Amino acid sequence: MFSEGEACKPVCLSVDPGVCRFKTKITAKCVDGQMRFDIVTDCPHVKKLKDQMPEDLSPFDALKMPFSANPVYEACGKVLVHAACPVPSAIIKTTEAAAGLGLKRAVRFEFEC
Repeated sequence: MFSEGEACKPVCLSVDPGVCRFKTKITAKCVDGQMRFDIVTDCPHVKKLKDQMPEDLSPFDALKMPFSANPVYEACGKVLVHAACPVPSAIIKTTEAAAGLGLKRAVRFEFEC
């Protein structure tokens, strides 16, 4: 975790959601203990997240459990229309890495049968 007044390097994550083909690129950066996101997407619903995400979101708030009390999932629940959308999880994964609380490792869903 980065100390007060310290900024981390941006972390970028690309999301290929599958069948809808609305690709999304999430860039997260922790600045003065708060997360800053840049979300570039083709999805009209994900584009609405900018107005829903809390401005004072700390990394620990973004990683909050249970899912039903997580502010990222709460914001996404207001604008996304597909429960299987991987963008909320990707925002949290990007936050974790940007805040120095997790490693940047690929995450995949693959149908095998």
